[in-house]
Amino acid sequence: MKVVIIGAGRRGLRLAKHLIEENKNVIFLDSNSERCQQAIAKLDCMAICGSATDVDKLIEAEVPDSDAVIAVTDNDETNLVSCGIVASEFPQVKTTIAAIRSISYLGKESHHPILGISYIVNPDQEAANRIIGIIRSGLYRDVISFPDAHFMLFATPITKDSPFRDKTLIEARKEIPGQYVIAGIRRKGKVFTPYGDSVIKVGDEIAIIVDEEESRNIFSELNGPVDNSRIRKMLIIGATRIARYLLSSFTPQERKKVTLIEKSEADAREFLDLFPEILVLNASITDEAVWDEEKLSDSDLVISVTENDELNIIASLYAKRLGVKRVISLVKTNNNYLQLASHLDIDAAISTTNATVDTLVRHLRGSTIETLHTLFDGDLEVYEFLIGKDFKFLDKALKDVNLRGKMIIAGIKRGDGENFIPGGNYSFTLNDTVIVAAAHRDQQTVQAMFGANA
Repeated sequence: MKVVIIGAGRRGLRLAKHLIEENKNVIFLDSNSERCQQAIAKLDCMAICGSATDVDKLIEAEVPDSDAVIAVTDNDETNLVSCGIVASEFPQVKTTIAAIRSISYLGKESHHPILGISYIVNPDQEAANRIIGIIRSGLYRDVISFPDAHFMLFATPITKDSPFRDKTLIEARKEIPGQYVIAGIRRKGKVFTPYGDSVIKVGDEIAIIVDEEESRNIFSELNGPVDNSRIRKMLIIGATRIARYLLSSFTPQERKKVTLIEKSEADAREFLDLFPEILVLNASITDEAVWDEEKLSDSDLVISVTENDELNIIASLYAKRLGVKRVISLVKTNNNYLQLASHLDIDAAISTTNATVDTLVRHLRGSTIETLHTLFDGDLEVYEFLIGKDFKFLDKALKDVNLRGKMIIAGIKRGDGENFIPGGNYSFTLNDTVIVAAAHRDQQTVQAMFGANA
């Protein structure tokens, strides 16, 4: 498979790394020669320097012979126009995807198709969806929700005090009952899908998929008691597009609990007009007097979503120091801050880049994938597949299907809404949603079994 990526910035590089590990042929097209050179130096790929709206440069980048073109520059117009040109001039290209932030292009729907483009992905909305999932989960930790299947996914380190320490998966299931599956283990930088006799060791990180109704019990076992108190007061820092998506997802009653602080008077006024239920403060979050005068430290949840990664982290840490129970921090430009945040007192750090790349990869993988999420720096993938009439193992029992030790069937949602962790007697049934976990290196095996052409 040949993929042309327009834009060799942080999202383009992250996506290319993921695709190259799958042995896909990646070619960059970027107008900045320095970014092109960095891409070639860091990755096994080609890079063409030039304008993505120049048909000759698109041809030089081998767009006519590619299977997909993905535009992820920081310029909406470039992404929109370049993909529109590809869709018009090179209809043989099967898939075109454009990353578009501007709401004016999208209207109300983030995936509204225009100019013949296959998919439009809004990075800000993808990040907002991750934050909304965390809020709705009630855990206020870095969890990933599968809203259609009512399962949740999170990773946690194994310490000397962990109840899973030195236990096999079979022993853990006996001693810590519940509807959950250990879907992956990262040990000394390597990720693998575990067997029943795999031993969980101190220093491991484990990925757990758990039934939504039991998530608090399992989370409490691993991370201590979960505070189930309701959010009475929420503070959002930054009148950004992500903040707009968050507030749009809340009910008017929920918005009454929200205070938003924004330094720009024009932006503050715009949000007050859009969301009259919220309290808007035109002030700097770095002004200590504002925290005291407005009693911002009384907030139960602080969500910092400014355009500045450092400010988001500092503001979150300061809020925690003042006694705020829970904080969520956005990481928009520098993914290195994710690792830093995991060692600090930040409950959840959300990467716009990671959330966007997950969605881009899902669109490339095929129509049978409902959702795709990654953990452990992309080394573990968790899919939701919809079982269609062409699925080759339709009506077969799970125990009779050879998974080759390369994937775990972690959860099932029946067509009638029933959710459960499957046993060996489960039979793949039409319209079931199946949650599958696998190491990234085994994605081709997963695709061969569940993909659109399987």
